[in-house]
Amino acid sequence: MSDDLARKIYRVFDPAPLRPGQQDLYVDLDAVRGHTNIVHRMSEKIRLNQGATCQVLTGHRGSGKSTELWRLRTELERHNDEEPSYFVVPVQADDELDRNDVDFPDVLIAIVRQLAHQLRERVKIELKPAHFADRFSSLKRLLGEAISFDATELNLGLTKLTASIKSSPEARDRIRKALEPDTDNWLAAANDVIGQSILGLEKKGYRGLVIIVDDLDKMIVRPHDSAGCTTSEYLFVHRSAQLTAFKCHLIYTLPLELAYSHHESKIKQLYGGHLPVVPMTKIFHKPPKSTPYKAGIERFRAVIDARLKEIGVGPNDLFESDRIRDDLIKLTGGQPTELMSMIREAIITDDLPIGRAGVNRCRIESMRSYRRMLRIDHWPVIEEVRRTGQVVRTSENETAFRELLDSRAILVYNNDDEWYGVNPALGGLENPASKSSEAES
Repeated sequence: MSDDLARKIYRVFDPAPLRPGQQDLYVDLDAVRGHTNIVHRMSEKIRLNQGATCQVLTGHRGSGKSTELWRLRTELERHNDEEPSYFVVPVQADDELDRNDVDFPDVLIAIVRQLAHQLRERVKIELKPAHFADRFSSLKRLLGEAISFDATELNLGLTKLTASIKSSPEARDRIRKALEPDTDNWLAAANDVIGQSILGLEKKGYRGLVIIVDDLDKMIVRPHDSAGCTTSEYLFVHRSAQLTAFKCHLIYTLPLELAYSHHESKIKQLYGGHLPVVPMTKIFHKPPKSTPYKAGIERFRAVIDARLKEIGVGPNDLFESDRIRDDLIKLTGGQPTELMSMIREAIITDDLPIGRAGVNRCRIESMRSYRRMLRIDHWPVIEEVRRTGQVVRTSENETAFRELLDSRAILVYNNDDEWYGVNPALGGLENPASKSSEAES
């Protein structure tokens, strides 16, 4: 196969979330995810509420959260004769923040910066610093750089702050220390800017403002330096009063392990009374049956076909056989992003069309990764999921359970009822404790 065609196929299987203008690549997976209807439910909560709302969305990395948020944005921005559209501001946390170290002041600055930037670029609304001018003056000395903020420089000033927060741990620490005692005033300044924005948008015919903060679910979860909890608990539970205080509609993505912790009921209470989870596509039946699920496999075939159609080639150009294609689909465990990544890995390994060697390489690499990660205390949870599709959570297995969810060694499904499946990448691994017992006997 020519290098040009191989390059086209490789590029069209980009694992990045879909972007505006890529509607033809979207394949509806809701029926094989359990008819969760997340986009409709989240949009209706915004439309039916008179005041501001704050919602969270969670799911495994690679489950399709960003694509669902893109669909939500499209739905809210749709204009018709009966009701005007919302102005939706997407904030990609990975572009604004250091995922190894995230705190509320960083989120606030990212939100206001993107709001100012997108209003200027998309609808020619220029925000004035207002209360932010006072807040900025105290930070100039800390940053050690001359920054002036006149009536047109809100976006510029926040861009400089964002760069300092993301790239310099020392600057990030100094900025936070300056902001923390003054959090209420920073929130008041942010809400002043949001109020300006909503008034300007209403004059241009918009119904309201929605801010979507994506990628916060990717924050590195570790023990917090001083709070006596994990970093995700600190941000979403301890700082929930600040995260929910913005006077517009807000949506955050939430780390999955936190949604399945003992804080679950509290998070529901804090963030709108419901915790939407984007589950995996059902590729196998619930354990212990665990046989292939035809409808889910067919939906993933459709995902592949949509990408190939985009560049005018067929499945035979990508796979040696239907069996090879389906074996790779099964190896993903129903993870849409993993499907894209594995196809790319197989192309690099085996060229085109993909054969058995390419699929085996994906299986071996995934298995090696989990072999390095798993500890002895993970295995009782894994074996329980293999037997029953459920986990009886205890204080002894809570940490292991959350780590397995976070690493996607255990995957969440929501067909008929919520259940768990073991990632197929673990298929060749066995509990080392069982091997030791067998050797001793």
